[in-house]
Amino acid sequence: MTHDPAPRWGVLSDMDGTLLDTESTWLRVIERFVNDHDGADAVGLAAASEGLDLDRAAALLSERLDLREPQSAIALDLDRRALAAYAESVTWRPGAPALLRALTEASVPLALVTSSPRHWVDRFAESVDLSAFRVSITADDSVRTKPAPDPYLDGAAALGLDAGRCVVLEDSQVGAWSAVSAGCTTVVVGDPARSLPPGVHRVSSLEHVDVGMLQTIVQRSAAS
Repeated sequence: MTHDPAPRWGVLSDMDGTLLDTESTWLRVIERFVNDHDGADAVGLAAASEGLDLDRAAALLSERLDLREPQSAIALDLDRRALAAYAESVTWRPGAPALLRALTEASVPLALVTSSPRHWVDRFAESVDLSAFRVSITADDSVRTKPAPDPYLDGAAALGLDAGRCVVLEDSQVGAWSAVSAGCTTVVVGDPARSLPPGVHRVSSLEHVDVGMLQTIVQRSAAS
């Protein structure tokens, strides 16, 4: 299949769990935090934190664990714990490097859209090459973070594209709702059993995603 010589569409990609194998590390950080505070259902609280930024995760834990310390202090503690955990290793998810290379070679504009703070992205960029992305939208850059549509609307605008001309790569329910609410064509990678917004495309791995597939689904969506 041939591709547009100068594509009038773009790709907005989540980072943790979608491109990088960091989401599982974040969820383990949450589990350890809950256990350290003698909380119950550490696994359940970790699952509820998937896709949330630091502040939202801190608010969730503060409420569920009935913590007395300020939410800002909880967020700082989570930040410290996460950075320590990430120092061990940051690796790509299967298929991610090949897909980014193919999109770059096809001149498809790319934006990174993540609930992680800017200093996490900077840290990860020391271990993996994120230079394929023209822009990055982090938790520090949008007034409202996922599941609000703002991050993906900001990512599309930064590429000079309408959200309806963008396809999103996501792995979380929170992120999928953000993308769909923004009006983006959405591909969710991973667990097929999770409850997701209607109309999303599901794949088991980025190894099953290529430029032609993304071009086809975004153009069909834009034409409908």
